[in-house]
Amino acid sequence: MKRRALTIAILSCLLALCAASEARAQFDISSGGLPTMTGSQGGTVSGSNSLTQDLVVTINFGEVSPVNANNIVKVTVPIAIRSTAPYQVTASVAGAFNGNPQAVQASDIGFGARNIRQLGNKAQDCTTPHLFRTPFNNDPSTTVTLDTNGRASYPSALDDVLTSTVILSGPRLTKGSVTKHEADNGYIFDAIFTIKPQYYVSGTFSATVTFTIAAGPNVICN
Repeated sequence: MKRRALTIAILSCLLALCAASEARAQFDISSGGLPTMTGSQGGTVSGSNSLTQDLVVTINFGEVSPVNANNIVKVTVPIAIRSTAPYQVTASVAGAFNGNPQAVQASDIGFGARNIRQLGNKAQDCTTPHLFRTPFNNDPSTTVTLDTNGRASYPSALDDVLTSTVILSGPRLTKGSVTKHEADNGYIFDAIFTIKPQYYVSGTFSATVTFTIAAGPNVICN
């Protein structure tokens, strides 16, 4: 089996003007720390561990045939987000998958998001919750099942974000103003990607997942 590589380009996005009523609102997204990988055979993941850097992560899942005896390959990518107003995070995927439906498809790569936590003392405290949107609030490594054809199935996968889709939203994230990529002025959440080693038609694929932060629903910070 050839190795399949998934390239995730998480682009920094600073929006100073989102709407007339939010002319001073600021938004920022960056690395949340070093990504990790488990369960791979010959796989790699690379990215920056600095909270002050843009995050560009490259994932090579390695061997995803039954030659890899592990139950699942899991990659966790921490993402830092900052805002001075209510926000939403969207995800979208673009790429080239094998035209043979028996090869790896976007639906074969589980995608979830969870575990939001504060970066530091400049993070805004709100009792109003930050909400992961359905169906993305899951760890696909623990919720994988087999469909009637024996194919791995997840509550959410890359085919759920083929167009820009909101995965997370909430109240403001940052006390004061946003200075791009500060190490203590926002929150971190984990984006999780999985693939189950099983029989696929031999081939390769590549995909780019882009995360963007912008103005969201008007949620008051209480």
